[in-house]
Amino acid sequence: MPHILVADDHPMCATALGMAARATDPTITKDCVTTLAEAEALVRQRDYDLILLDLMLPDVQGFAGLALLRAIRPSAKIAIVSGREEPTVVAQARALGAQGFIPKSSTIDQMMAALRSLLAGKTWVPEGMEEAAQDDPRVDVAQRMGTLSIAQLRVLRAIVNGHQNKQIAYDLQLAEPTVKSHLSAIFRKLGVSNRTQAVLALQAFDPEG
Repeated sequence: MPHILVADDHPMCATALGMAARATDPTITKDCVTTLAEAEALVRQRDYDLILLDLMLPDVQGFAGLALLRAIRPSAKIAIVSGREEPTVVAQARALGAQGFIPKSSTIDQMMAALRSLLAGKTWVPEGMEEAAQDDPRVDVAQRMGTLSIAQLRVLRAIVNGHQNKQIAYDLQLAEPTVKSHLSAIFRKLGVSNRTQAVLALQAFDPEG
């Protein structure tokens, strides 16, 4: 009995995905959440057969949510659900480890085809986009972002919000030297040399950047 997680704060889209899931396999059960924090809590508790993740949730923008869930559970099968359908966005999602990309403009039949393929262990992206935009530099940034640990992703999000080391240490309950160590690792993995460059890299990587 497949069990899926739908993380989407748009009721119509979440409903359409639920209808497509039931039509694909009446035995499918699903959990529905509207924030990344809720998704993270559930993903830590169980191993879903498929996670359908909205690219833009209220508490996270862009691919940071995908990067975090992949870091928490590397074996998770995740498909991005998004209103952004540019080839580069699809390529970035794939580079960061998403097995699928389902446009929000998809019909129920198209969603069913995607779910059927993903639940069968295959990948699924819109036709003609599988190899598109692979030479875009943002795809390389996506691959680099995928090497960050959970703690490093949290520190990176904190510096994007303008927090200094002392505040980051307090918020994440870390020692300041640990924060500095994470920053050094972030810079090395992203191929940058300072906080400003790291923020710019993340902004370039984000589809809203």
